[in-house]
Amino acid sequence: MDVDAILVELLPQVPENVFTKWLPERVSLIWLEIDDDRLGMTRFEEGNAELVRRRRLSLDPGPITIGLHPRLVEEPDLLKHTLAHELIHASGVLNHSKDLHDAVDEIAPGVAISQSPMLQEMRDEFLGTARVKTWSCKNCGYEWKRSTVRKPLRCHKCARPL
Repeated sequence: MDVDAILVELLPQVPENVFTKWLPERVSLIWLEIDDDRLGMTRFEEGNAELVRRRRLSLDPGPITIGLHPRLVEEPDLLKHTLAHELIHASGVLNHSKDLHDAVDEIAPGVAISQSPMLQEMRDEFLGTARVKTWSCKNCGYEWKRSTVRKPLRCHKCARPL
């Protein structure tokens, strides 16, 4: 799988933001360590204070490094989704928000955990180390084994909010 070809394919689809016009010249890709727990990361090489200044003045952001987990090569859809996510960060969207995730899904739809062995392994690893092993309902007392990262909205038995 040619990651550079995917990068070239995704760059024109990145929404217009403060750094978007500089992305083709400024973004470089690296591979993260195999034991890294992140799918991807975006690093602005100029540092935080300089980045704030350049955002405010709409100046060239300087070199931007996007790191991707090497196992993403095994899952092309997850690779494309992760790279789109990191490119939107590189374009100047620094905080995670609904707008960021909507933009990513428009460019490269997310991958369901049931379709991704890598995401399943990451979820299982998280659940294995999580402090909360079970969910319990304060209303009816029902308790069940935790199988998701997010807390359920309602009780599985009485359907009241947790």
